Amino acid sequence: MLARERLFQHPQFTRFYCGDVATQLGSAITFIVVPLIAVAVLHATPFDIGLIAACARAPFMLFTLLAGVTADRRERRAILLVTNMARFSVLLALTLIAWSGHLSIPFLLLGVFIVGCANVYFEVAYWSYLPSLVPLHLIARASGALAAIAGAGELIGPALGGILIKLTNASGTLLLNALLFLAGSSLLLGLPKNHQASSETQRPSSLAQIKEGMTTLFGLPALRRLTIIGAAWNLFACTATPQLVVYLSRDVGLDASSVGLVLAFQGLGGLVGALCASLISDRWGAGRAILLGGIVYGLFSMAICLPNLFPHHMRYLDAVFLFFAGWGSSVGVVNILSMRQRVCPGPLLGRVNASFRFITWGIMPACALLGGVLSQFYGSHAVILGACLGGLLSILLSFKSGVAILGQESDARLDISA
Repeated sequence: MLARERLFQHPQFTRFYCGDVATQLGSAITFIVVPLIAVAVLHATPFDIGLIAACARAPFMLFTLLAGVTADRRERRAILLVTNMARFSVLLALTLIAWSGHLSIPFLLLGVFIVGCANVYFEVAYWSYLPSLVPLHLIARASGALAAIAGAGELIGPALGGILIKLTNASGTLLLNALLFLAGSSLLLGLPKNHQASSETQRPSSLAQIKEGMTTLFGLPALRRLTIIGAAWNLFACTATPQLVVYLSRDVGLDASSVGLVLAFQGLGGLVGALCASLISDRWGAGRAILLGGIVYGLFSMAICLPNLFPHHMRYLDAVFLFFAGWGSSVGVVNILSMRQRVCPGPLLGRVNASFRFITWGIMPACALLGGVLSQFYGSHAVILGACLGGLLSILLSFKSGVAILGQESDARLDISA
């Protein structure tokens, strides 16, 4: 309790935190509302839904590295404001189009692509701005607090989005969603400017700055190892995760509402994991916390396949297993993030965060496609088991090759070595 009080005694972080509640809830609702509107109102085909998902993810592959350069060149609070207002404007435009009766799949595709572009720039600047709001020793707690908001959004957003569509129709839902981003922007206005851009004559080219970010990411042993761990984590997680819905529906035999309820427990576990991530790292070190999170996530993700062997009344054990899988994932991800913020030189933080995101997120679409192809031949059950086992082995091997990352570090720059 005292640790939490110390964190929220920093008024700038408290204001940022409150604004983030509105922003993350808006993001979570957008994630579920657009596909629901496409299906329920526009009678979209599965291919249309795939296109919407692709348009939402494509900006992370196209603009992440450039977003990192922008976050280091420009004032980061301004980037947060502009991107929030861009999302507000796009959703407001979709609201007006829906009111006019002309909403269509092409409009949704364009809308989610622009929102996705804003998401890329927002997230890179967001995590790069955080270290200016709290002291270095509170970075892990601050990251955990913000990750908890995201976890709560993933838990509440889908259910709230479905209720809003039922009560207020497409246009009303889009408008309320837009207002959340406007509320988040209003709270960001009171925050300080943290980064003064250098003059034009002092700036190297964008390509040179991207190269500097990549060189730093792979040049510092700690950052290099975190990148390998993050890429391995996403490689196997993104192969297995899309198959969960297939497995729960077809192999376990749950109906759609039951699948949604079971998956909600993963969001709940993620929320709890985010809240206790800093406590684990304070006690055992960030390296051990990452290792613990990876092991718990892998083991309980594999355990999800076990209830298929049990009687029907025990099949809801999947909800328990997903809770612990979400907990492990959140503990690991929060500590990877906080360690990266502590190790990276401040002026390079935007480019390093962007380079990390480009590598670890850029593989996600291909991994999801791979999981789908393998599932066609071997079944979702085998894909989940194989991917989780591969993820466990990769994390264990990456730590075995660099034992120093497991230490209890007082200063991450000194104790994390090659």
